[in-house]
Amino acid sequence: MAKFVRTDLEDTPDGKIARVTIDNQRKLNTLNSVVIGELNETLTHLDKDTDIAILILTGAGNKSFIGGADISEMARLNPDTARTFITNMHHACHKVRYFHAPVVARVNGFSLGAGMELAAACDMIVACESAQFAMPEVRVGIPSVIDAALLPQILGFNLARDLVLTGRSLSATEARDAGLVQRLVEDDALDAEVDKVIAEILDGGRNAMAIQKQLCNDWENNTLRDGIQLGIEAFSHSYESDEPHKMMEKFLNRPR
Repeated sequence: MAKFVRTDLEDTPDGKIARVTIDNQRKLNTLNSVVIGELNETLTHLDKDTDIAILILTGAGNKSFIGGADISEMARLNPDTARTFITNMHHACHKVRYFHAPVVARVNGFSLGAGMELAAACDMIVACESAQFAMPEVRVGIPSVIDAALLPQILGFNLARDLVLTGRSLSATEARDAGLVQRLVEDDALDAEVDKVIAEILDGGRNAMAIQKQLCNDWENNTLRDGIQLGIEAFSHSYESDEPHKMMEKFLNRPR
């Protein structure tokens, strides 16, 4: 049986680079139960490999990152199967958000519905100029749910309401200006920009990166007061490894 989720691993002196590709091009890389199951299984497996320093998530081809959830399957759901379907989709977003290493969305086209939610769950979005973002669920009779809850924090409440109530699209430029997209480049420069982000992340300490990602999630889910205290604990925790001393020594002894 054909696999819809491909994984490529590249070893570097600073850790592994994992590239996960959703390959359902015939349907613009939409997510059905099989694809979601494969994605969850892949993310669970990769998260156990602590040698992975960065994960790149993308869609196959040049038309679509993820074109949303498969409407032909959703049209057959009932209240019970709908709950199972959307819960499994949330699990994929959660695995991305809480993956031990930074996750970068390489958005190479349509990022719709569940695709926009999955991109928002990543730590960073690198998009090409032809990319489009939308939450069009209301146009097929369902609300935007699960990790769409991230959008008010990222975009602001009013723009998030605009998108989920109208289903309209955001251009890549609008998404960049709204704070969803962090890096925006011409279509033919997408891979070069992703490689640049990879190099920047690999320059950081692996242990520090894992602690920093956890702290980012803690900031998101706690009050300011608690977030500050968690930061103090994280700073202390970082010295439980020899990474700070090694990296600071290297910095202090760098050629001048």
